Amino acid sequence: MGQPRLNLNGVTALVVDSDRFTRSLVTQMLRGFGLDQPGVCETGAAAIAYMQNRYVDLCVIEAVLPDMESPELIGWIRKQEKAMRFIPIIVLTGYTQLRMVSAARDGGANNVVKKPVSAQGLFDRVTWVARVSRPFIEAGNYVGPDRRFRNIDPPDGQFKRDGDGGRAFDPKAATPDSVNRLAQAMGKGLSL
Repeated sequence: MGQPRLNLNGVTALVVDSDRFTRSLVTQMLRGFGLDQPGVCETGAAAIAYMQNRYVDLCVIEAVLPDMESPELIGWIRKQEKAMRFIPIIVLTGYTQLRMVSAARDGGANNVVKKPVSAQGLFDRVTWVARVSRPFIEAGNYVGPDRRFRNIDPPDGQFKRDGDGGRAFDPKAATPDSVNRLAQAMGKGLSL
């Protein structure tokens, strides 16, 4: 049985990392998955300028950039026009302290990956982001994928979020061109 293959032909991505080696490594991995020319930026400000002029289907962002931390950049993305706000975001971090992981998750990231990242690890996360449909939440200060992705009941059996005012959306139904493009690439390009 061969390894699964991923074809990201036609999918656009942006890699945001201050470390030149990491940018190059992640870009080469994405190219290995079939992505033609991922965009690269060193800072959050450069990423914002890039995304104001181009649409991307996937963002891979370092947790701590020279000019801002990932939650600030993710927050900007999640508050943009409908198509851009649903972009799957994977955060890379060399620090796996709970506060760093929680900050990225609470900022609206789809997934957090520990550095150094392997090709298999990145492949697994990109595949997971494309295959697992999570409702998109807009509630209070949070905009992003539902952080609760396990289907388990609360420990006391009492659901407390029924009237919290949050609205859940199916990202595939809400934005066919954003998440669906990545999901379609997964469906076409994944083979065993």
